[in-house]
Amino acid sequence: MGSQYWWFYDVIVAAIALVCIFIGSKKGVMKSAFGFVGVIIAAVLSYAISGAVGDTVSSGIVCESNAKKITESIDGGTFTGLYSEYLENMGYSIRLDDNKLGAALDSKESIDDDLVFYLNSVNGHSIDKKEVLLEKMHEGYAVVIGDIVSRSLNEYAALTAEELVREKPEIMTELIPMLRNEDSIHPASLYIAENLTAPAYNTIGKLVSFLIIFGVCALGFVWGINAFFSHKEVDAISITSHFAGGIFGLLTAAAIVFAVAVWVKVSAVTGNNEMLFFNNDAVEKTYVFKYFYDFATKVF
Repeated sequence: MGSQYWWFYDVIVAAIALVCIFIGSKKGVMKSAFGFVGVIIAAVLSYAISGAVGDTVSSGIVCESNAKKITESIDGGTFTGLYSEYLENMGYSIRLDDNKLGAALDSKESIDDDLVFYLNSVNGHSIDKKEVLLEKMHEGYAVVIGDIVSRSLNEYAALTAEELVREKPEIMTELIPMLRNEDSIHPASLYIAENLTAPAYNTIGKLVSFLIIFGVCALGFVWGINAFFSHKEVDAISITSHFAGGIFGLLTAAAIVFAVAVWVKVSAVTGNNEMLFFNNDAVEKTYVFKYFYDFATKVF
């Protein structure tokens, strides 16, 4: 639900634009120009600092905490069980033997080759070409890892982990033995947290820190500019100055809307796509806001 409220975003854009244009034209070109420059400096500083903050978030306490959460949600048989279910539902009408599947997953030579051999012999005949099976098996790796992550972390982290496995299925050669370790599953959880979900939390850290730093810096610059001009005698503002001030107000509004887009992005990645307002389907229907949202997505 919620995609029918797409207009909400464009209303926000229009409201911010009108308010900033009004304030800018009222202040005149000088104050508005300095205000715009201050907001841009705040945005640039925030973006530069947020990268370091994001790296700290994804590689520090959050990473260890995520590993602990994953450990608490799985055991040494979780991956095998989920992957067996996936393989049995590929459309080949096969039923797998847990011991034989486990032997293939524990292969010392090539897990993929042993799995293909087993799948093509389980019914006493070949069920498909090797390249077709490999593609489906690798997709299964991604789906199962996404499922495992979604049990304890947010959907954005699960989708990120799933996509990384889909892009580089070879990492499962290292991860599968750890996932099948009956003695301790924590090394597998830590591997997932460090290599598969860290990029998601890096992005979340960047987005949140950008918003906080931008808000503080922008308010600080605006306060400083107003304080500076409050001690200056300013001549009467001309019509041209009002107009130019409105233009700078509109430019300032664009920077503010970008910050709003970053906030919506945070809400979307830390929530889910079924939320009332913060969902991708609604954003895609907008006429103006989607361009700010797409830019925020590309930047971060």
